[in-house]
Amino acid sequence: MKKRIVTATLAVCISLSTLGVVSTNPVNVSAATTTTQNNQSAVEAKADQIIQTGKSLIGKATYSNTEYKPTYPYKFSCATFLMYIFGENGVDLATYNEDYMMQQGTYVARDQLQKGDLLFFSSKGTKIPDHVAMYIGDNKVIQMADPTQKIVISDLNSKPYYKDSYITARRVLPSLLPSNPATKGDNVVSLAFDLMNKVTMGTVNDDKAMKFTGPGFVNYVYNKNGVTLGSTNISEQMKVGTTVSRANLKKGDLIFFSNTIGSKTPGLVAIYAGDHRIIIPNSNGILTRVLFVDYYDQRFITAKRVLTDKNTPIVVPPTVSAPSADKIVNFASSLMGKAKFGYGYDEKTLTFTGAGFTYYVYKNQGIDLKSKIASQQAKIGKAVQKASLQKGDLLLFSTDNKGANITQTGIYIGGNQYISLSTSGSVLKESLNSTWAKKNYVAGRRVF
Repeated sequence: MKKRIVTATLAVCISLSTLGVVSTNPVNVSAATTTTQNNQSAVEAKADQIIQTGKSLIGKATYSNTEYKPTYPYKFSCATFLMYIFGENGVDLATYNEDYMMQQGTYVARDQLQKGDLLFFSSKGTKIPDHVAMYIGDNKVIQMADPTQKIVISDLNSKPYYKDSYITARRVLPSLLPSNPATKGDNVVSLAFDLMNKVTMGTVNDDKAMKFTGPGFVNYVYNKNGVTLGSTNISEQMKVGTTVSRANLKKGDLIFFSNTIGSKTPGLVAIYAGDHRIIIPNSNGILTRVLFVDYYDQRFITAKRVLTDKNTPIVVPPTVSAPSADKIVNFASSLMGKAKFGYGYDEKTLTFTGAGFTYYVYKNQGIDLKSKIASQQAKIGKAVQKASLQKGDLLLFSTDNKGANITQTGIYIGGNQYISLSTSGSVLKESLNSTWAKKNYVAGRRVF
Protein backbone atom coordinates (compact mmCIF):
# COMPACT_ATOMS: atom_id res chain seq x y z
CA MET A 1 0.00 0.00 0.00
CA LYS A 2 1.37 3.38 -0.96
CA LYS A 3 1.93 5.92 1.77
CA ARG A 4 -0.66 8.59 2.29
CA ILE A 5 -0.22 12.05 3.81
CA VAL A 6 -1.04 12.20 7.51
CA THR A 7 -3.32 14.98 8.72
CA ALA A 8 -4.86 15.70 12.09
CA THR A 9 -7.64 17.86 10.69
CA LEU A 10 -11.19 16.78 11.56
CA ALA A 11 -12.74 14.45 8.99
CA VAL A 12 -10.02 14.93 6.37
CA CYS A 13 -7.96 12.22 4.68
CA ILE A 14 -5.89 13.39 1.72
CA SER A 15 -6.24 11.44 -1.51
CA LEU A 16 -3.36 9.42 -2.92
CA SER A 17 -3.40 11.34 -6.16
CA THR A 18 -4.88 14.54 -7.52
CA LEU A 19 -6.99 13.81 -10.56
CA GLY A 20 -8.43 17.27 -11.13
CA VAL A 21 -12.12 18.13 -10.90
CA VAL A 22 -14.35 15.05 -11.04
CA SER A 23 -17.84 15.46 -12.47
CA THR A 24 -20.66 14.72 -10.06
CA ASN A 25 -23.43 15.37 -12.56
CA PRO A 26 -25.71 12.33 -12.82
CA VAL A 27 -26.13 12.92 -16.55
CA ASN A 28 -22.46 12.11 -17.09
CA VAL A 29 -22.55 8.61 -15.57
CA SER A 30 -20.82 6.24 -18.00
CA ALA A 31 -22.69 3.29 -19.43
CA ALA A 32 -19.96 1.20 -17.88
CA THR A 33 -21.37 1.94 -14.40
CA THR A 34 -24.82 0.58 -15.17
CA THR A 35 -25.88 -2.87 -14.00
CA THR A 36 -29.18 -4.61 -13.48
CA GLN A 37 -30.55 -3.43 -10.16
CA ASN A 38 -31.09 -5.74 -7.22
CA ASN A 39 -34.37 -5.71 -5.36
CA GLN A 40 -34.52 -3.11 -2.61
CA SER A 41 -34.76 -5.63 0.22
CA ALA A 42 -31.45 -7.22 -0.83
CA VAL A 43 -29.81 -3.80 -1.01
CA GLU A 44 -31.09 -2.84 2.44
CA ALA A 45 -29.95 -6.13 3.91
CA LYS A 46 -26.46 -5.69 2.47
CA ALA A 47 -26.29 -2.08 3.72
CA ASP A 48 -27.29 -3.21 7.21
CA GLN A 49 -24.54 -5.84 7.18
CA ILE A 50 -21.93 -3.26 6.19
CA ILE A 51 -23.17 -0.82 8.84
CA GLN A 52 -23.00 -3.46 11.55
CA THR A 53 -19.45 -4.34 10.57
CA GLY A 54 -18.53 -0.66 10.78
CA LYS A 55 -20.15 -0.27 14.20
CA SER A 56 -18.36 -3.38 15.48
CA LEU A 57 -15.01 -1.64 14.87
CA ILE A 58 -15.77 1.42 17.00
CA GLY A 59 -13.13 1.58 19.71
CA LYS A 60 -11.00 -1.07 18.02
CA ALA A 61 -9.22 0.92 15.30
CA THR A 62 -6.85 3.86 15.10
CA TYR A 63 -6.52 6.48 12.39
CA SER A 64 -3.65 6.18 9.93
CA ASN A 65 -3.00 7.63 6.50
CA THR A 66 0.29 5.78 6.20
CA GLU A 67 -0.64 2.23 7.17
CA TYR A 68 -3.53 -0.09 6.42
CA LYS A 69 -3.94 -2.88 8.98
CA PRO A 70 -7.05 -5.06 8.42
CA THR A 71 -6.53 -7.10 11.61
CA TYR A 72 -6.69 -6.08 15.26
CA PRO A 73 -5.50 -3.53 16.30
CA TYR A 74 -6.92 -2.08 13.08
CA LYS A 75 -5.47 0.94 11.31
CA PHE A 76 -7.53 2.79 8.73
CA SER A 77 -7.84 6.06 6.86
CA CYS A 78 -11.35 7.27 6.05
CA ALA A 79 -11.24 5.47 2.69
CA THR A 80 -9.57 2.22 3.78
CA PHE A 81 -12.11 1.93 6.60
CA LEU A 82 -14.94 1.90 4.06
CA MET A 83 -13.01 -0.33 1.66
CA TYR A 84 -12.58 -2.80 4.53
CA ILE A 85 -16.17 -2.92 5.82
CA PHE A 86 -17.59 -3.21 2.30
CA GLY A 87 -15.09 -5.92 1.44
CA GLU A 88 -15.87 -7.90 4.59
CA ASN A 89 -19.43 -8.13 3.30
CA GLY A 90 -18.55 -9.19 -0.23
CA VAL A 91 -18.67 -5.77 -1.90
CA ASP A 92 -15.39 -4.83 -3.57
CA LEU A 93 -14.74 -1.10 -3.88
CA ALA A 94 -11.36 -2.03 -5.43
CA THR A 95 -9.72 1.19 -4.27
CA TYR A 96 -8.62 3.15 -1.21
CA ASN A 97 -8.66 6.42 -3.13
CA GLU A 98 -11.52 8.85 -2.46
CA ASP A 99 -11.27 10.28 -5.98
CA TYR A 100 -11.80 6.87 -7.53
CA MET A 101 -14.59 5.95 -5.10
CA MET A 102 -16.43 9.12 -6.12
CA GLN A 103 -16.53 7.91 -9.73
CA GLN A 104 -18.22 4.61 -8.90
CA GLY A 105 -21.93 3.93 -8.55
CA THR A 106 -24.52 6.55 -9.44
CA TYR A 107 -25.17 10.10 -8.30
CA VAL A 108 -27.74 10.59 -5.54
CA ALA A 109 -29.15 13.88 -4.27
CA ARG A 110 -28.46 14.79 -0.66
CA ASP A 111 -32.16 14.78 0.22
CA GLN A 112 -32.55 11.24 -1.17
CA LEU A 113 -29.80 9.45 0.74
CA GLN A 114 -30.24 5.85 1.78
CA LYS A 115 -28.18 3.45 3.90
CA GLY A 116 -24.91 2.44 2.26
CA ASP A 117 -24.48 5.61 0.17
CA LEU A 118 -21.00 7.20 0.15
CA LEU A 119 -20.71 10.91 0.99
CA PHE A 120 -17.72 12.95 -0.15
CA PHE A 121 -16.31 16.12 1.39
CA SER A 122 -13.53 18.61 0.72
CA SER A 123 -12.10 20.77 3.47
CA LYS A 124 -10.61 23.04 0.79
CA GLY A 125 -13.88 23.86 -0.90
CA THR A 126 -12.91 22.10 -4.15
CA LYS A 127 -14.53 19.25 -6.07
CA ILE A 128 -11.62 16.97 -5.17
CA PRO A 129 -12.57 14.92 -2.10
CA ASP A 130 -10.31 14.56 0.91
CA HIS A 131 -12.82 12.71 3.07
CA VAL A 132 -15.47 10.02 2.61
CA ALA A 133 -18.13 8.70 4.98
CA MET A 134 -21.04 6.26 4.73
CA TYR A 135 -24.68 7.15 5.32
CA ILE A 136 -26.38 4.88 7.89
CA GLY A 137 -29.84 6.46 8.01
CA ASP A 138 -31.54 9.01 10.29
CA ASN A 139 -29.30 11.84 8.95
CA LYS A 140 -26.18 10.10 10.32
CA VAL A 141 -22.91 8.82 8.87
CA ILE A 142 -20.26 6.42 10.12
CA GLN A 143 -16.69 7.42 9.40
CA MET A 144 -13.05 7.16 10.35
CA ALA A 145 -12.94 10.83 11.28
CA ASP A 146 -9.48 11.75 12.54
CA PRO A 147 -6.71 10.63 14.96
CA THR A 148 -8.66 11.88 17.96
CA GLN A 149 -12.22 10.72 17.26
CA LYS A 150 -11.29 7.65 15.22
CA ILE A 151 -14.40 5.72 14.08
CA VAL A 152 -17.51 7.66 15.03
CA ILE A 153 -21.17 8.05 14.12
CA SER A 154 -21.98 11.70 13.37
CA ASP A 155 -25.16 13.63 12.71
CA LEU A 156 -24.93 15.62 9.48
CA ASN A 157 -26.40 18.63 11.28
CA SER A 158 -23.89 18.49 14.13
CA LYS A 159 -21.15 20.61 12.50
CA PRO A 160 -21.03 23.25 9.74
CA TYR A 161 -18.34 21.09 8.13
CA TYR A 162 -20.86 18.59 6.81
CA LYS A 163 -22.72 21.31 4.91
CA ASP A 164 -19.85 23.58 3.94
CA SER A 165 -17.48 20.85 2.76
CA TYR A 166 -20.02 18.54 1.12
CA ILE A 167 -19.34 17.65 -2.54
CA THR A 168 -21.65 14.84 -3.56
CA ALA A 169 -22.99 11.38 -2.75
CA ARG A 170 -22.75 8.17 -4.72
CA ARG A 171 -24.93 5.06 -4.51
CA VAL A 172 -22.75 1.97 -4.87
CA LEU A 173 -25.46 -0.46 -3.76
CA PRO A 174 -26.76 -2.17 -5.82
CA SER A 175 -24.40 -1.34 -8.70
CA LEU A 176 -21.51 -3.20 -7.03
CA LEU A 177 -23.69 -6.21 -6.22
CA PRO A 178 -24.48 -9.14 -8.52
CA SER A 179 -27.68 -8.72 -10.49
CA ASN A 180 -30.77 -10.57 -9.36
CA PRO A 181 -31.04 -13.06 -10.97
CA ALA A 182 -27.32 -13.44 -11.63
CA THR A 183 -26.10 -12.83 -15.18
CA LYS A 184 -23.45 -14.77 -17.07
CA GLY A 185 -21.00 -12.01 -16.25
CA ASP A 186 -21.89 -12.22 -12.56
CA ASN A 187 -21.03 -15.93 -12.58
CA VAL A 188 -17.65 -15.29 -14.18
CA VAL A 189 -16.81 -12.45 -11.80
CA SER A 190 -18.01 -14.40 -8.77
CA LEU A 191 -15.80 -17.37 -9.57
CA ALA A 192 -12.77 -15.14 -10.19
CA PHE A 193 -13.30 -13.47 -6.80
CA ASP A 194 -13.78 -16.83 -5.05
CA LEU A 195 -10.45 -18.08 -6.42
CA MET A 196 -8.43 -15.01 -5.39
CA ASN A 197 -6.72 -16.67 -2.43
CA LYS A 198 -6.88 -20.22 -3.72
CA VAL A 199 -4.58 -20.14 -6.74
CA THR A 200 -0.85 -19.75 -7.26
CA MET A 201 0.37 -17.54 -10.07
CA GLY A 202 3.45 -18.51 -12.04
CA THR A 203 4.69 -19.61 -15.44
CA VAL A 204 2.74 -22.86 -15.84
CA ASN A 205 -0.92 -23.86 -16.01
CA ASP A 206 -2.00 -26.80 -13.87
CA ASP A 207 -5.72 -27.01 -13.11
CA LYS A 208 -5.30 -29.75 -10.51
CA ALA A 209 -2.64 -27.86 -8.60
CA MET A 210 -4.48 -24.58 -9.20
CA LYS A 211 -1.37 -22.94 -10.65
CA PHE A 212 -1.79 -20.52 -13.55
CA THR A 213 -0.33 -17.83 -15.71
CA GLY A 214 -2.51 -14.73 -16.05
CA PRO A 215 -4.12 -15.83 -19.34
CA GLY A 216 -4.28 -19.39 -18.00
CA PHE A 217 -6.32 -18.23 -15.03
CA VAL A 218 -8.70 -16.34 -17.31
CA ASN A 219 -9.06 -19.40 -19.54
CA TYR A 220 -9.83 -21.56 -16.49
CA VAL A 221 -12.49 -19.20 -15.13
CA TYR A 222 -14.33 -18.99 -18.45
CA ASN A 223 -14.08 -22.74 -19.07
CA LYS A 224 -15.73 -23.32 -15.70
CA ASN A 225 -18.54 -21.08 -16.89
CA GLY A 226 -19.00 -23.02 -20.14
CA VAL A 227 -17.14 -20.53 -22.35
CA THR A 228 -14.23 -21.82 -24.42
CA LEU A 229 -11.53 -19.25 -25.11
CA GLY A 230 -9.44 -21.91 -26.81
CA SER A 231 -6.05 -20.68 -25.65
CA THR A 232 -3.92 -19.74 -22.67
CA ASN A 233 -1.93 -17.37 -24.91
CA ILE A 234 -2.78 -13.72 -24.32
CA SER A 235 -2.37 -12.70 -27.98
CA GLU A 236 -4.71 -15.47 -29.08
CA GLN A 237 -7.25 -14.53 -26.41
CA MET A 238 -7.30 -10.97 -27.73
CA LYS A 239 -8.61 -12.36 -31.05
CA VAL A 240 -11.64 -14.05 -29.44
CA GLY A 241 -15.11 -12.51 -29.23
CA THR A 242 -16.23 -9.10 -30.43
CA THR A 243 -14.60 -5.75 -29.76
CA VAL A 244 -16.48 -3.43 -27.40
CA SER A 245 -15.76 0.18 -26.53
CA ARG A 246 -14.54 1.16 -23.10
CA ALA A 247 -17.76 3.12 -22.53
CA ASN A 248 -19.90 0.01 -23.05
CA LEU A 249 -18.12 -2.54 -20.91
CA LYS A 250 -20.17 -5.24 -19.20
CA LYS A 251 -19.33 -7.71 -16.48
CA GLY A 252 -17.40 -10.62 -17.92
CA ASP A 253 -15.74 -8.69 -20.75
CA LEU A 254 -12.00 -9.22 -21.23
CA ILE A 255 -9.73 -6.17 -21.17
CA PHE A 256 -6.21 -6.15 -22.59
CA PHE A 257 -3.36 -3.88 -21.55
CA SER A 258 0.14 -3.36 -22.88
CA ASN A 259 3.28 -3.32 -20.75
CA THR A 260 4.37 -0.01 -22.22
CA ILE A 261 2.39 3.09 -23.12
CA GLY A 262 1.51 3.22 -26.82
CA SER A 263 2.18 -0.45 -27.54
CA LYS A 264 -0.52 -2.64 -29.10
CA THR A 265 1.09 -5.85 -27.87
CA PRO A 266 -0.89 -7.29 -24.94
CA GLY A 267 1.01 -7.96 -21.75
CA LEU A 268 -1.86 -8.18 -19.30
CA VAL A 269 -5.44 -9.45 -19.47
CA ALA A 270 -8.14 -8.60 -16.93
CA ILE A 271 -11.78 -9.50 -16.30
CA TYR A 272 -14.19 -6.57 -16.12
CA ALA A 273 -16.09 -6.79 -12.82
CA GLY A 274 -18.56 -3.95 -13.39
CA ASP A 275 -18.60 -0.30 -12.34
CA HIS A 276 -15.04 0.41 -13.55
CA ARG A 277 -13.54 -2.45 -11.52
CA ILE A 278 -11.16 -5.04 -12.98
CA ILE A 279 -9.85 -8.39 -11.74
CA ILE A 280 -6.21 -8.74 -12.72
CA PRO A 281 -4.29 -12.03 -12.58
CA ASN A 282 -0.55 -11.37 -12.57
CA SER A 283 2.64 -12.45 -10.84
CA ASN A 284 1.53 -10.73 -7.62
CA GLY A 285 -1.66 -12.78 -7.42
CA ILE A 286 -5.28 -12.01 -8.26
CA LEU A 287 -5.80 -8.29 -7.70
CA THR A 288 -8.74 -5.91 -8.01
CA ARG A 289 -8.28 -2.35 -9.22
CA VAL A 290 -10.26 0.41 -10.93
CA LEU A 291 -9.74 1.49 -14.52
CA PHE A 292 -9.13 5.09 -13.39
CA VAL A 293 -5.61 4.22 -12.20
CA ASP A 294 -3.12 5.89 -14.54
CA TYR A 295 -1.24 2.67 -15.23
CA TYR A 296 -4.28 0.91 -16.68
CA ASP A 297 -5.81 4.02 -18.20
CA GLN A 298 -2.66 4.71 -20.22
CA ARG A 299 -2.03 1.10 -21.29
CA PHE A 300 -5.56 0.12 -22.33
CA ILE A 301 -5.52 -1.61 -25.75
CA THR A 302 -8.96 -3.11 -26.31
CA ALA A 303 -11.84 -5.01 -24.76
CA LYS A 304 -13.51 -8.17 -26.01
CA ARG A 305 -16.97 -9.55 -25.29
CA VAL A 306 -16.80 -13.34 -25.10
CA LEU A 307 -20.12 -13.90 -23.33
CA THR A 308 -23.02 -14.13 -25.76
CA ASP A 309 -26.41 -15.76 -25.82
CA LYS A 310 -24.79 -18.69 -27.62
CA ASN A 311 -22.63 -19.45 -24.57
CA THR A 312 -23.99 -21.60 -21.77
CA PRO A 313 -22.52 -20.49 -18.45
CA ILE A 314 -22.78 -22.51 -15.30
CA VAL A 315 -25.71 -21.08 -13.39
CA VAL A 316 -26.18 -24.02 -11.02
CA PRO A 317 -23.86 -25.33 -8.32
CA PRO A 318 -21.26 -27.91 -9.38
CA THR A 319 -22.84 -31.33 -9.65
CA VAL A 320 -22.02 -33.60 -6.78
CA SER A 321 -23.25 -36.97 -5.74
CA ALA A 322 -26.22 -36.29 -3.50
CA PRO A 323 -24.66 -35.50 -0.14
CA SER A 324 -26.05 -37.50 2.72
CA ALA A 325 -28.05 -35.56 5.25
CA ASP A 326 -25.85 -37.08 7.93
CA LYS A 327 -22.74 -35.46 6.40
CA ILE A 328 -24.41 -32.05 6.41
CA VAL A 329 -25.55 -32.39 10.01
CA ASN A 330 -22.25 -33.89 11.17
CA PHE A 331 -20.24 -31.09 9.60
CA ALA A 332 -22.50 -28.44 11.12
CA SER A 333 -22.19 -30.15 14.52
CA SER A 334 -18.39 -30.27 14.19
CA LEU A 335 -18.40 -26.46 14.20
CA MET A 336 -19.88 -26.25 17.70
CA GLY A 337 -17.37 -24.46 19.90
CA LYS A 338 -15.42 -23.35 16.82
CA ALA A 339 -17.58 -21.08 14.69
CA LYS A 340 -18.58 -17.74 16.14
CA PHE A 341 -21.09 -15.06 15.25
CA GLY A 342 -19.91 -11.86 13.58
CA TYR A 343 -21.05 -9.32 10.99
CA GLY A 344 -18.93 -10.66 8.18
CA TYR A 345 -17.86 -13.88 6.48
CA ASP A 346 -14.43 -15.29 7.24
CA GLU A 347 -13.76 -18.99 6.67
CA LYS A 348 -10.27 -18.72 8.18
CA THR A 349 -11.53 -17.57 11.56
CA LEU A 350 -14.92 -19.31 11.19
CA THR A 351 -16.72 -16.03 11.81
CA PHE A 352 -20.16 -15.83 10.20
CA THR A 353 -23.63 -14.37 10.38
CA GLY A 354 -26.36 -16.97 10.87
CA ALA A 355 -26.94 -17.20 7.11
CA GLY A 356 -23.20 -17.14 6.49
CA PHE A 357 -22.93 -20.24 8.70
CA THR A 358 -25.50 -22.19 6.67
CA TYR A 359 -23.87 -20.98 3.44
CA TYR A 360 -20.52 -22.35 4.68
CA VAL A 361 -21.93 -25.70 5.87
CA TYR A 362 -23.75 -26.44 2.63
CA LYS A 363 -20.84 -25.17 0.55
CA ASN A 364 -18.60 -27.72 2.27
CA GLN A 365 -20.92 -30.42 0.93
CA GLY A 366 -20.95 -29.04 -2.63
CA ILE A 367 -24.25 -27.17 -2.31
CA ASP A 368 -24.28 -23.51 -3.34
CA LEU A 369 -26.91 -21.42 -1.56
CA LYS A 370 -25.92 -18.50 -3.84
CA SER A 371 -26.05 -15.92 -1.07
CA LYS A 372 -25.01 -15.28 2.52
CA ILE A 373 -28.27 -13.39 3.16
CA ALA A 374 -31.10 -15.33 4.81
CA SER A 375 -33.88 -13.85 2.66
CA GLN A 376 -31.96 -14.79 -0.50
CA GLN A 377 -31.27 -18.35 0.68
CA ALA A 378 -35.05 -18.69 0.97
CA LYS A 379 -35.18 -18.77 -2.86
CA ILE A 380 -32.99 -21.88 -3.19
CA GLY A 381 -34.42 -25.40 -3.54
CA LYS A 382 -38.06 -26.23 -3.00
CA ALA A 383 -40.51 -25.53 -0.19
CA VAL A 384 -41.07 -28.19 2.46
CA GLN A 385 -43.95 -28.28 4.90
CA LYS A 386 -42.93 -28.22 8.57
CA ALA A 387 -44.52 -31.60 9.15
CA SER A 388 -42.46 -33.08 6.30
CA LEU A 389 -39.02 -31.78 7.27
CA GLN A 390 -36.09 -34.12 6.72
CA LYS A 391 -32.60 -34.12 8.14
CA GLY A 392 -30.46 -31.61 6.23
CA ASP A 393 -33.30 -29.27 5.22
CA LEU A 394 -32.64 -25.53 5.40
CA LEU A 395 -34.82 -23.72 7.95
CA LEU A 396 -35.80 -20.06 7.74
CA PHE A 397 -36.67 -17.86 10.69
CA SER A 398 -37.54 -14.28 11.54
CA THR A 399 -36.06 -12.64 14.62
CA ASP A 400 -38.85 -10.27 15.60
CA ASN A 401 -41.31 -12.83 17.04
CA LYS A 402 -43.66 -12.20 14.12
CA GLY A 403 -42.67 -15.06 11.81
CA ALA A 404 -42.63 -12.80 8.75
CA ASN A 405 -39.38 -11.28 7.48
CA ILE A 406 -36.66 -13.91 7.03
CA THR A 407 -33.50 -12.85 8.88
CA GLN A 408 -32.04 -16.10 10.30
CA THR A 409 -31.39 -19.64 9.11
CA GLY A 410 -30.77 -23.07 10.55
CA ILE A 411 -30.40 -26.72 9.53
CA TYR A 412 -32.90 -29.40 10.52
CA ILE A 413 -31.14 -32.29 12.27
CA GLY A 414 -34.11 -34.55 12.97
CA GLY A 415 -36.13 -35.22 16.09
CA ASN A 416 -37.78 -31.80 15.79
CA GLN A 417 -34.41 -30.14 16.42
CA TYR A 418 -32.21 -27.81 14.40
CA ILE A 419 -28.70 -26.40 14.54
CA SER A 420 -27.81 -22.77 13.89
CA LEU A 421 -25.26 -20.07 14.61
CA SER A 422 -26.98 -17.90 17.19
CA THR A 423 -26.53 -14.15 17.47
CA SER A 424 -25.52 -14.97 21.06
CA GLY A 425 -22.22 -15.99 19.53
CA SER A 426 -22.06 -19.76 19.16
CA VAL A 427 -23.41 -22.78 17.27
CA LEU A 428 -26.38 -24.25 19.16
CA LYS A 429 -28.81 -27.11 18.82
CA GLU A 430 -32.37 -26.04 19.59
CA SER A 431 -35.88 -27.46 19.56
CA LEU A 432 -38.49 -26.34 17.06
CA ASN A 433 -40.89 -26.53 20.00
CA SER A 434 -39.13 -23.73 21.86
CA THR A 435 -41.09 -20.53 22.36
CA TRP A 436 -38.65 -18.58 20.17
CA ALA A 437 -38.79 -21.12 17.33
CA LYS A 438 -42.58 -21.28 17.36
CA LYS A 439 -42.84 -17.51 17.07
CA ASN A 440 -40.11 -17.08 14.47
CA TYR A 441 -40.24 -20.16 12.23
CA VAL A 442 -41.12 -19.12 8.67
CA ALA A 443 -40.43 -22.01 6.29
CA GLY A 444 -38.28 -24.96 5.29
CA ARG A 445 -36.43 -25.52 2.00
CA ARG A 446 -34.98 -28.73 0.54
CA VAL A 447 -31.75 -27.66 -1.11
CA PHE A 448 -30.29 -30.97 -2.27
